[in-house]
Amino acid sequence: MSGSHDAHAAPDAAGSPIASGWTIHPQQQHSGRSPRRRLPVRRLVIPGIAAVVTLLLYVLSGLITGGNTASALVGHPEVLRPGCTWDSSGNYVQNCKVWSASMNKYVVVQIRASNGSDKGIYLLDGMRAVDTHSAWTSDVQAAKVYDSSTDTTLVMPAGGASSFYTDWNGPAGANTTIKQETFLTQELPDYLSQNFGVSKSGNAIVGLSMSAGPAVTLAEKHPEQFKVVQAMSGYYQLDNPIGALGVLASQTIVSNYTNGIVNMWGTPGSAQWAANDPSRNVDKLKENGQVLIISSGNGFLTTSEMAKLSQQDQISAMALEMLSAVSTVLMQLQLAQSGASVISLPNYGGHTWTTWDRSLTDGRDDLLAALRANPPVTTKAQVVSAGGATNTAGVAAATAAARKAASTTVALPTVLAAQAESSSGASSAEAASSDDPSSGSVDPSAPSSDSNDPSSSLPAGTTTAADPSAIESLSPASESPSFGVPAEGSALTTTTPVR
Repeated sequence: MSGSHDAHAAPDAAGSPIASGWTIHPQQQHSGRSPRRRLPVRRLVIPGIAAVVTLLLYVLSGLITGGNTASALVGHPEVLRPGCTWDSSGNYVQNCKVWSASMNKYVVVQIRASNGSDKGIYLLDGMRAVDTHSAWTSDVQAAKVYDSSTDTTLVMPAGGASSFYTDWNGPAGANTTIKQETFLTQELPDYLSQNFGVSKSGNAIVGLSMSAGPAVTLAEKHPEQFKVVQAMSGYYQLDNPIGALGVLASQTIVSNYTNGIVNMWGTPGSAQWAANDPSRNVDKLKENGQVLIISSGNGFLTTSEMAKLSQQDQISAMALEMLSAVSTVLMQLQLAQSGASVISLPNYGGHTWTTWDRSLTDGRDDLLAALRANPPVTTKAQVVSAGGATNTAGVAAATAAARKAASTTVALPTVLAAQAESSSGASSAEAASSDDPSSGSVDPSAPSSDSNDPSSSLPAGTTTAADPSAIESLSPASESPSFGVPAEGSALTTTTPVR
């Protein structure tokens, strides 16, 4: 039986039929079944007409809804999408060519569809990435680590060598255009949404070595798209002379991009270098309520690693991982100071795929837990109740409270000077005080208080408009200790995810 099904009737997660042209993986086609008896042609006419009508209705509904219904087939890893081919690595990995208008070329993206979830995990390659396939399908079997039980779509773009997965200001080398950030955050999400039903928000991103820092940066810049990030054996302090020299050396050695030091982000030390330095923007992870999973080896090669590597590669694997370990420790210190949600995974070994395979496996459960439990980051502040449920009225309540506080006139306390020597002088001072509303007033019948404490003359629970704590407590990012712990079910505006 042919692998092509012109009008396959199997429904997707939303109950829609599978589109014409999509084929079923050979493993799913009547394996072990006896061949069916060929039916007379006349008995196939009516089912054929029904299939054609179903297909026409399917296409028509797609045109009416902008194409999402007809193409957004959620799940079904056994179904080959149009224009894709099965990868030799198996595990239902498809090789799909995705058009990038910004780079004017097709990019090979290897994808393993979920069983029915709209969540995706983007896995970026390292410095020596090739254009034909991702090392996550050859050096590490990511589709086996994140098997069908994880119910996630794996997205593994090929290529991007020495690109740092960013948008370059100028060409790389002679005339290569690199717009990786645009591709990963705009063009590829559109393709995934239309063909695999992957949501454009609330996903995860994983990077290693060269791509570890960029994975963190992409999450910092696009929190609505990536709420979880895993970084392995990365280099996170780039906006300094040593970091810039490392970028130049790596790009020159691997891809002969001698102009990358300027054409990528402009002159080192510029604002663009700072914006793409993951260590300088760790506060955004805290602000956006994201989770970072970070790890590195210790640089000491295991016996199995040494058996696989030449002597020269052994030295490189040790040196690179030791540098990464230092950078990772510095990053962990910065993260601890920022208060971001961080999971540090212990690891060992050198700068090898053996180490990263172990990191991917060890971080799987933490990544999935964060991906499923944390609310998607759609704004820079999440309003949640003490029980963790989204409180849709929280933003409106906070806004109303802020406006009320801003419009309330609060009398400022009068700090009395030395007592007048004569009663006439005191009377003049009191008259002046009553005539000047900005100077405030003091009720002589009020209980006695210390005149040197301006706040003592205020009613209980009253704050002045100039009190910074009053403004900070209304800020979504406020972490004021005086805010206290909310009662069960009360609304709290916070940027920290409830875990």
